[in-house]
Amino acid sequence: MGRRMAHDSKNKLSMVGGTKKPKFDNLLSIASWPICCLLVLVLGWSLLLNHLGNERHSMERFALKESGILAQAYADHLNRTFESIDKIALTVRFAWSLADGAVSLQQMAQKGLFPSTSLILVAVADAEGEVISSTQPLERPVSIRDREHFQVQRSSGGDRLFISKPLVGRMSGQKVIQFSRKMLDRQGNFAGVVVVSINPAYFVSAFESSPLGADGVLAVVGDDAAVRATRMGAHASADADTIFKQAPGITDYAGSMPLDGNKWFTDGRNRFGGWQRVPDYPFMAMVALDEEEQLGAYYGKRAITIKTGVLLSLLLLLLTASGTMSTIRLARSRRHAADIRQVYRVATEASSDGFYILAPVLDGRGAVVDFHVADCNERGAAILWKQRRDFLGKPLSHIYPARAFRRFMAILHGVMERGVAEDEFCIHSSDGSTTRWVHRRLVKSANGIAVTLRDVSDTKRHIYELERKGNEDALTRLHNRHWLHASLPGIIERARQGHCHVALLYIDIDGFKAVNDTMGHAAGDQLLQLAAARLESVIRPKDKAVRLGGDEFLLVLEDIRETEAAQIAARVVELLSEKFKLDPGMQSIGASVGISLYPKDGASAEELLQNADVAMYSAKQAGKGQWRFFSPDFYDSLRARLNIERRLRDAIEFDQFVMYYQPRVDMQTGQVTSLEALIRWEDPETGLVEPHKFIDIAEQTGLIVNVGSQVISKVCAQIEQWSRQQAKGIPVSINVSAKQFQKGGLQAELSAALQRHGLAPDMVEVEVTESSMMGDSDAISEEFISLQKLGIKVLVDDFGTGYSSLSQLQRLEMDGLKIDRSFTSELGKTRQGEIFFSAIVTMAHSLGMRVVAEGVETPEQARILKRLECDEIQGFYVSRPVPANDVPEIIAKPIKLAA
Repeated sequence: MGRRMAHDSKNKLSMVGGTKKPKFDNLLSIASWPICCLLVLVLGWSLLLNHLGNERHSMERFALKESGILAQAYADHLNRTFESIDKIALTVRFAWSLADGAVSLQQMAQKGLFPSTSLILVAVADAEGEVISSTQPLERPVSIRDREHFQVQRSSGGDRLFISKPLVGRMSGQKVIQFSRKMLDRQGNFAGVVVVSINPAYFVSAFESSPLGADGVLAVVGDDAAVRATRMGAHASADADTIFKQAPGITDYAGSMPLDGNKWFTDGRNRFGGWQRVPDYPFMAMVALDEEEQLGAYYGKRAITIKTGVLLSLLLLLLTASGTMSTIRLARSRRHAADIRQVYRVATEASSDGFYILAPVLDGRGAVVDFHVADCNERGAAILWKQRRDFLGKPLSHIYPARAFRRFMAILHGVMERGVAEDEFCIHSSDGSTTRWVHRRLVKSANGIAVTLRDVSDTKRHIYELERKGNEDALTRLHNRHWLHASLPGIIERARQGHCHVALLYIDIDGFKAVNDTMGHAAGDQLLQLAAARLESVIRPKDKAVRLGGDEFLLVLEDIRETEAAQIAARVVELLSEKFKLDPGMQSIGASVGISLYPKDGASAEELLQNADVAMYSAKQAGKGQWRFFSPDFYDSLRARLNIERRLRDAIEFDQFVMYYQPRVDMQTGQVTSLEALIRWEDPETGLVEPHKFIDIAEQTGLIVNVGSQVISKVCAQIEQWSRQQAKGIPVSINVSAKQFQKGGLQAELSAALQRHGLAPDMVEVEVTESSMMGDSDAISEEFISLQKLGIKVLVDDFGTGYSSLSQLQRLEMDGLKIDRSFTSELGKTRQGEIFFSAIVTMAHSLGMRVVAEGVETPEQARILKRLECDEIQGFYVSRPVPANDVPEIIAKPIKLAA
C-alpha cells in the first residue's frame, strides 16, 4: 500500500496508498459549528413562524365559519319572532272582527294574552287613524293618520304585514318598530289597522349571548341597509351609531368575511362577520365575533412558543460556542497525532463479515480518479457475488457499470473528506434470481479506505415481515387500522400537492351479527375473508382496501373523481348483496357505504374518516344496502340528536321529568272517570319539553324503559299523595311503550309500586299501543293475563293507527279502546267519518270494551260522539293536560258537556 505504482504512459495515472490531507480540513471542521448553528436557527425559526401563521389562519377560518353558523341561527330566530308578532296582529284582528269592535285590548293584556315582557303595546286604530283601543290606557286622543304604516295599509290593495322603520311611538314615547295589519268591515272596506309596537332591542336581547362573547356584535339590518337594532355582548341598543361607523351594505343572501374595525366599528376592533337573510322578511341577520376573543388562545400560545424559541436559540448558541472551542482543541491535538499506521481491518478470513481495502488511483495532477482493490477476504468477495481471485487488484471502474461506478466514487470521495460513511444497498446475483441486502461501513486510513461488509438480508426480511404483520389484518390480509393511520396523512399530502382528490368509502356489513349468531364465528370469519376478496376485486391497483375491525372496511381511492367514487360504491353494494357460499350453507348479507372526499369533506385524515363514518350511518338510516356521500346537514342533525340523547340520559339520572294529567269524562254523567298521565321534561337548558320532542329518541335508544319505570313510580307516588289529601280517588292510566311491554316483567314492576305506595290495583290502568300487541302472541297473552289477574285494566291506545287484528283483540280481552284523534277530527266533516267511527264503537261494544274518543276539541264533536254511543271522551274540549296540583279541583264536580 505504501509504494507508488508504475505510471500508465497513455493516461498518466498512478496508484498510491494514500493522499495528502487537505490543509483546510481543520478550518472547515471549526467553521462547521457556526454554519450549522446558523442553518438550524434559520430553518427552526422559519418552521416555527410558518406553523404559527398556519395555526392563526386555521383559527380565523373557524371563526368565520362560526360567525356564519350563528348568523343562520339568528336569522331563524328572527323569522320565528316576526311570525309570532304577526300572529299577535292577526289574533287581535280576528277577535276584533268577531266582536264587532267590542273587545278591550287592555283586558286581553291583563289576562296574559300578550307576552308583556317583549311588547310595548298593541293598539287598534279606526279608518280615520284614531286609536280606539290599546293595551296601554288612553289618557289622551292619539292619531296615527300621518304615520307611514297607516297610509300604506289604507292604500294597499292586498293584505300584508307592514314593518316600519324605527320611530318614536306616540303612546309609549319610546323608540319602536311597528308591525301593522289592515282591518276590513263586513262590506270589505278599510276599517282601520292593528299595530304591534316592539322595542328594537327585543330582537337582539332574546338571542343566546354566550357565543358572542363580551365584544361580539349582533345586528338586525333592513334591506335599505339601515340597522334596526344592535347588541354588543349583553348590551342591546337601537342606535346603530354607537357600534357601527357605516351602514352594513351587504346584499348577498348569506356569507362571512373579516371586518376591519377601523372601517366598520366605532371601537376600532376587528371582527369576523357573518350574515344571513331572514327567509320571509326584508331583513338581514348579522353576527360579528370579536377577533381578540376568538384568537385569544392563539395569542397566548404564540407568546409562549416564541419565548420558548428564544430560550432554545440562546441554548443553541451556547452549545455552538462550546462545540467550536472543543473542535479547536481537537484540531490542535490532531496536528500532533501520528498518521494511522495500518489500514483498517474489520474481520479476518474466519469472520462472517467481509472486508476489502481500496487504494486510490491518481492522475498526473494528483487527483483521485479511481480506486483498486488492494486486499480482500473470501467473504468480502462472496458477499458481492464474486471470487477473491477475480476481485483482488481490479480497479472499481472495471468491476462496476459506469452509472454504479459514479455513485460509488461519490461515496468514496466523501469518505476521503469526512473519514467515515455507512450505508445499505441491495445487490442481485448474476442471473437475477437472488437478492441480497448488504450493510457497508467505510473508514479512511492514512493510505486508503477499509470497507467492511455484512450480509443483513435475514434482518431485512425479518423487519419487513414485522412491518407487514404490523400493517396487515391477520384474518383478511388487507391493510389494518395501524397502516391506515400511518399512511393516510401521506396520501392526503400527495393529493394536496398534486391537486387531485381522495375518496374514503366506509363500508359496514349489514346482517353480519346474524351470521355469527346463527352459523358460528368460524362462518363469520369465512364471510369476512370472502367479502375482503370481493372488495379487492372492485378497486384499482393503486387503491387500498383496509379492514378497520369487526365487520367494518374502508377503501382508500387516490386520484379519483366524485362520479367514479359513486360507481365503485354502487358496485360494492351490488357485490356484497350477492349470496356467499359458506361451509354451513348459502348466506345473504348487505352493505351500507359512506363516502367522504378530499378536499371537499375535510383536509385531515381524522376529519375524512369521521365524515365517511357519518355518511355510512346516513346510509344505514336510509334503509341499509345503500351508499351515501357525506352531508353536513345530516351531520348537524346527528349531532343534535346525540345532544338530545346525552341530555336525556342526564334527565333520567337527575330526575328531570314531571307528570301532567288529562281527564277522561263519561259522556252520560259528565263525571271524570280516569286521568291519563302525560310526561313532560323540565330541561335546565330549554325549559319544559313536550314528549313528541324526545319520546322517539328514547324509544330508539332503549332509554324508554328507564323513563317508563320513573313514570310508574311518579304516578303511584302522586296517587298516594292525593289520597293523603283526601282527594277523590280516580284511576290513572299509564302509557307503556312497546319496548317496555315486550321486555316483560311489567306486572312485577307495577305490583311492587302499588305495594310500596299502598294502592289498590284498580287505581292504575295501563295504555298500550297496537304495536305493543305484535310479536310473540303467547308472551303477549301471558303479560296481559298477569296484569288482569293483578286487577289492572288494560286499554289499547291510539286505536286505528297500528295493525292489530280483531281476533287478537278478542283473544286478549282488552278493557277498552282509545280511538285515535285522527278519526275524531273527521267527525262533522264527512259522513264517512261518522260511519267509520260508528263501526269501531259497535265492534268494541260487541267485544265488551268501553270506547274512549281522543282529541275531542269542539262541542259539535262531543254531540256526535254522544249520538254514536261513545262511552268517554278526552281532549281540549274537556281539559288540557294540567299539573298535579290542579287535578283535585277538576275532578271535584261533573263537567258540563254539549247536549
